[in-house]
Amino acid sequence: LKSTRSYQRLVWLLLLWNLTADCLLLPAVPTRTQFDVTNGFPLNDLKQEPSRRLFLNRGLPSMMAGVLALTLPLCSHAEDETRAVVDKAQPRKPSAPTEALLPAARCKLWVDKAYKVTTAISNATDKKSQYDLILELNSILSPRPKFFLNERAKKRTVGTTAQLTTSISSANKDQYRSNRADLAIPDRMAAMLNQADVERQWGMLQYAEANREKGNEIRAAFNFYTSQLEFADSYLLTASKEEKKRMIRNDELPTLSAVITSDLDLRDLYRNQFLTSIEDAVAEVAFQAKQGEASVETEDVVDLMKQAYDACQNWFALIPVEDVDIAIQNARTD
Repeated sequence: LKSTRSYQRLVWLLLLWNLTADCLLLPAVPTRTQFDVTNGFPLNDLKQEPSRRLFLNRGLPSMMAGVLALTLPLCSHAEDETRAVVDKAQPRKPSAPTEALLPAARCKLWVDKAYKVTTAISNATDKKSQYDLILELNSILSPRPKFFLNERAKKRTVGTTAQLTTSISSANKDQYRSNRADLAIPDRMAAMLNQADVERQWGMLQYAEANREKGNEIRAAFNFYTSQLEFADSYLLTASKEEKKRMIRNDELPTLSAVITSDLDLRDLYRNQFLTSIEDAVAEVAFQAKQGEASVETEDVVDLMKQAYDACQNWFALIPVEDVDIAIQNARTD
C-alpha cells in the first residue's frame, strides 16, 4: 500500500488477533479444508527461517519420492496434527466438483486430438504425407479453442489488498498456532511477525498468479480445478512397515499441511511442464508448416507433442478416474 503507516497498523491488528486466539487455546476442529492453488507453501517456525525462494521457485518436495501416496482418505478419527492413516480402506484422491474440471477436460480433448495426428506423423515415411499431416496438426493447434464456456473463475485478490490478505487455509492457521503454543511471549511475537510476512507474500503470489491467468487460458483452466480441490483431514502413508516404525519413533511423520503442499506442488509441476511443451510444440508446428514439403522436419514436433501429452496425462492421473470420465463426457457434448 502507499501508506506505510496504514500497513503497519493492519499488521499489528493481525498480531493482536493471533495472540488472542493463542491465549484462548481454542482446539482445532478437524474439517475438510479447501486449499488454493497458490496456497501450497511449507510452514515456517522459529527453527526454520522463512524462505522467499520457496515462494518464487516451488519445486517438488523430496517426500514425493515414494514415501507418501497423495491419496487422502476421508477420515476424521485421527487426533494429532499429522493424522497419518494406515488402514485397508480404499482411499479417494483429492477432488473438486466435476464442473470445475470442464475447462481442463476441453483442453485434454484438444491435446488428445492433436496427439493422434502426431502419432500418424511419426508413422509416415514420405515427405508429402508428413507435410500434409503437419498442416493438419497446425490447423488443430492454431487457433486454440475456447476452454471456458459458461464457467467463470473466482477472483483471487486485487492489487490494493494483495499484501494484506489473511485468507490462508485453516489447516495452515492451526499449524502456526500449534508451533507457537510452547513458546515464550517474545518468541511468540516473533513467530506472529513471521506468519504475517508469509501471508503477505502469499497474497502477492495470488495477485501475480491471477495476472498470469489473464494471459494464458490453459493455465487458467488447470488452476480453475486445482483452486477448488478439497482435502480430507488425514493422509495414507505407504512406506514399508519398518520405515513407518522408524518415522513414528523419530517423530518424522510429515504434517497434513506438508502432504497437501506436496500434492499441490506436483500438480503445478505437471501443469508447468505441459504449458512449456505445448507452447513449444505450437511454435514448432507453425514453423514447419511454412517450410514446404521438401524441407519439413518432424522429429522435434513429435518429441514436443509427446512431452505435452505425457504431462497432461500425468496431471489428470492425480484426479479420480470417475470424475475425469464424467468431465470428458460432458466436454464432448458442449
